[in-house]
Amino acid sequence: MQMKKIIATSCGLMVAVAAMAQQPEITYAKHGLRAGDVHQTYKVSSVSPGASGANAVWDFSAVELQGAEQTETLTNGSEGGVAVQGHQGNVTFRFDVTPYGNDYYGYAAAGFSILYEQPVLKTRYPFGFLDQHSGEYAGYMVQGASKTPITGAYSSEVDGYGTLKLPNGVTLRNALRVKTTEQLYGAASGMTEVKYLWYAQEFRYPVFVVFQYTGIQGSAANTSYVNVAALTPPPADAAAQQPVTESKPAPEVTHSVYPNPVKDVASVTYTLPSACKVSVAVYSASSVCVRKLVSGEQQAAGTYTYSYAPEAPGIYFVRFAFGEKTYTEQIVKQ
Repeated sequence: MQMKKIIATSCGLMVAVAAMAQQPEITYAKHGLRAGDVHQTYKVSSVSPGASGANAVWDFSAVELQGAEQTETLTNGSEGGVAVQGHQGNVTFRFDVTPYGNDYYGYAAAGFSILYEQPVLKTRYPFGFLDQHSGEYAGYMVQGASKTPITGAYSSEVDGYGTLKLPNGVTLRNALRVKTTEQLYGAASGMTEVKYLWYAQEFRYPVFVVFQYTGIQGSAANTSYVNVAALTPPPADAAAQQPVTESKPAPEVTHSVYPNPVKDVASVTYTLPSACKVSVAVYSASSVCVRKLVSGEQQAAGTYTYSYAPEAPGIYFVRFAFGEKTYTEQIVKQ
């Protein structure tokens, strides 16, 4: 009897592990923003985002499409990264996209812009159910000759996965839902933006979005969008139709940070045996990017050294991205 209990328990654990292994993830290769893409959406009637948790069912099959298709065009940013020229009027959003995640640096419109010197980490790769991160951001609100400092907090979590039902009889299984929250401090402390974004393995960009906004004076808005590409059932070779074009990882890359612990200045060094795309950034213990040393540059084979002087004592992480491979070095500032 005892042996039967042990076998039953072992089988139960194996089933649980197998179920966990089958859970979907948001990854850089499948879902990273990519210059050259065009993302089209329909605005739809507002809906509640529904429940969180495992094996959820989100039924948006009855939403009504409103107006014409709206287009977002992704291009190479003037300062590196990816620029998204969106359907929210004449607005350009700026991201730095690496195998580690998407850093959001604000947006610019006619006569008005938000510039984050300490960015928002929108998405971390890979990102799976119950994964989460949070931090603070800082920058400026620029309007004409006025430049006002702004600070705030953000969080992002994968709060659910399950079945997503869309119009036209489309059902997507193993969809993930990401909830992001941004809140401004100071005089604008009442301003909060919450987004619910559903991702599917067949599509690079979110297939459904619910956007909730609360203004400083208590004004509120609730807007929803659906991905045009997701309104028809994806063909069996959908993944092949969205090829990954990121550069291949360089073999046997070496990297180091010295001295460690560091009192004043650390040397960040790496050697590339062949050319590849490189990003190197320093993050705080709370995953906030505090310094970018290399921003997605195509570099030739050779040895590269950069200096970094942490401003305050504590633990930091240097994240290297060589092609599609990432590595992390922990450093301590005494």
